[in-house]
Amino acid sequence: MRGIGELTPPPGGAGLVEPVLRAAADHGGLNWMQAVELVRETPSMYLELSTAGIVFAVRLAIEEIPDRTLFGSDAPYGDPVLARALVERVTGPGEVRDRVLGGTMAELVGLG
Repeated sequence: MRGIGELTPPPGGAGLVEPVLRAAADHGGLNWMQAVELVRETPSMYLELSTAGIVFAVRLAIEEIPDRTLFGSDAPYGDPVLARALVERVTGPGEVRDRVLGGTMAELVGLG
């Protein structure tokens, strides 16, 4: 698996991550609608929700790519309880919610 996660350059080294950010902008979309579209068009790609700060982004991702949307909270910077509540707010009880909250990830790592 490949992805872009937390980038923490050393003091004075912010320029080190510039190529990664440029590549992410070129390939990952600059907003949630583009990101969801890219994942929808790329069967091997998944979208993780840790940086989804608005209800619209979470709802859009789950509605458009429910089998490839993964729960994330960005802890310790984000709050896992609030992130989970957001997913629960935009989904009803059942298979889609269960997949987003861990079922899909369990399958990806061979636990499901």
